[in-house]
Amino acid sequence: MNALRRLSLAVAVVLSLAAPPPAQAQRTPPAWNLPSLMTALRQVRASKASFIETKYLHLLNQARQSSGLLLYVAPNWMQKQTITPVASRLTIAGDRLTIERQGEPNREISLQDYSQIGALIDSVRATLAGDVTELSRHFTPALTGDANAWTLTLTPTDPKLRDMVAAIRIQGQQTAIREIDTNEADGDRTTMAITPEPR
Repeated sequence: MNALRRLSLAVAVVLSLAAPPPAQAQRTPPAWNLPSLMTALRQVRASKASFIETKYLHLLNQARQSSGLLLYVAPNWMQKQTITPVASRLTIAGDRLTIERQGEPNREISLQDYSQIGALIDSVRATLAGDVTELSRHFTPALTGDANAWTLTLTPTDPKLRDMVAAIRIQGQQTAIREIDTNEADGDRTTMAITPEPR
């Protein structure tokens, strides 16, 4: 379950939010706030980005690093392709999570069977969909900065979600996500640097 939790958390937080800025969203809106960000993100219908992910485990002195590609197609298809150090692929299509890892049999999971994981993924998808009402069902969102340098902090409101993750901090420019910092409840931390591919 711990391994499944980490895989699903990585998909939900890291893979989902890799949207490069569309041409029509380049202008800074007159007022920059959470509704402005949600409106801008809602315009992104598909995206592709490269990532470098660094995991800091509190039981180990050495960080673990991986890299690969992130893909998103609105409204609910997401994929994380890890290229190094070990090839793997995590895909979410609707309610189904598929885990493919080199040298292991594929696993397919229904998110309905794992309510906390499903809520976490659905909340991130609500961010991409620009649905602040759905997002606020499971997180308290707080936005700081402006359109050219903003930070969105998501704090879980559900105690069971707080058992998995303490906070998620997303840094971006316009609709381009540049970095995601995930602080897990057990003290582990994952930082992902994201480079959107040109459209």
